[in-house]
Amino acid sequence: MTMPIRATSTDILAMAERFLKPGHHRARVVSVSDDGSAVEVETAGARHTATVAVGCLVRPIPQDMVLLFTEAERGFVVTVLERADSSGGMVALPGDRNMSIEGETITLAARRRLSMRADSTDLQTKLFAVLADKGSWIGKLYTVIADRVRCSARIQEASAEQLTVKAVERVAVIERIDTLQTETQAIRVTGIASEMAHSKVIAVSEDLRLDGKRVTVA
Repeated sequence: MTMPIRATSTDILAMAERFLKPGHHRARVVSVSDDGSAVEVETAGARHTATVAVGCLVRPIPQDMVLLFTEAERGFVVTVLERADSSGGMVALPGDRNMSIEGETITLAARRRLSMRADSTDLQTKLFAVLADKGSWIGKLYTVIADRVRCSARIQEASAEQLTVKAVERVAVIERIDTLQTETQAIRVTGIASEMAHSKVIAVSEDLRLDGKRVTVA
């Protein structure tokens, strides 16, 4: 038994309204895919699936008011018009594509904080300058390879559980006072040790020993 289905002019008009006409429309974002390449939007009481345009750099989030462009049964989110939650936004290409920024001069300005997160960061430049009132480097391993390293500071402090200095030649120039305080000191010279001073005082509380095949005091 076949039952005829009759559709009134009102039903046909309602079905036609569900298909958007080609052009631009305002729509509300309902949901966003994980990679940000597709969204579900609601406009004129109907929901549609749209592709986020490559030129839409601000990634849409739910409840955003976006500009939707439809053509040949396809919809594209062109840009984000309004955002109910204005606390922040993300600039990214749809589908987690790679992004490059190129220009004669590029400036990043943050009023409070600038954060960079990556598994690997490469910086290639002819001149690198960091100006800061305070700086901290926190990590497990740091390696510096350069032809020449120069460090200048009014006061320099170094603290380490173990400190090793290795060089082919070492020259230390102390213009005023050189003070060393340690519990035990051991110096081993495989060749010749020479020490010259205008005046030198050696003071020990208990024992002073000079061991050698020949000891000359002049």
